[in-house]
Amino acid sequence: MISELARFILKRCAVLAFAAGTVLPAFAADVPAPFGFAWGPLDKIPKPSLALKDANVTVLAYRRERLPVNELADTEVVLLDVCKKEGLQQVSWASKALSSEEATAKLAQLVALGVQKYGDAKPSGEGALGWENGRTEILRVAEADGGYRILMVNRGPDFETCAAEHDPASDQKLRTRWMRRIDFPN
Repeated sequence: MISELARFILKRCAVLAFAAGTVLPAFAADVPAPFGFAWGPLDKIPKPSLALKDANVTVLAYRRERLPVNELADTEVVLLDVCKKEGLQQVSWASKALSSEEATAKLAQLVALGVQKYGDAKPSGEGALGWENGRTEILRVAEADGGYRILMVNRGPDFETCAAEHDPASDQKLRTRWMRRIDFPN
């Protein structure tokens, strides 16, 4: 069942896509990774705030002061999932804490951009909005303190191969890791 917020966002994006006159086809294989990265092996890696190993994946976490670029002003955390064989295959992003109104506006803005780039968004099984083949997803989450965050993920062309090796060896699925809140040590 689609929530009222998701219906509002989808309707708004459908109007924007129609007004734009064209909708690009869903994810082509040559779509670059966000934040200036490229899918596959990484040549240069900015120093992360935290690095963790999980099965065949190294998670590089960047928060506020160590973010690779300032592409999104409301960014709190960026995670790079770098697979042992396939290289960079998942980039996830979390916004800073936002009010309900700010989160709704930011979600609408980002979904509209997604519609322009990839076509119509569809609800995923996890309650996120996703674009065809699940390579890009976005979600608004409520926090215990009453704030909200926007979470977004982009996946590379060899993500499924990496996840097939990762998932049996880990306590969490690579596909849903981006939905979990990360608490950094101080």
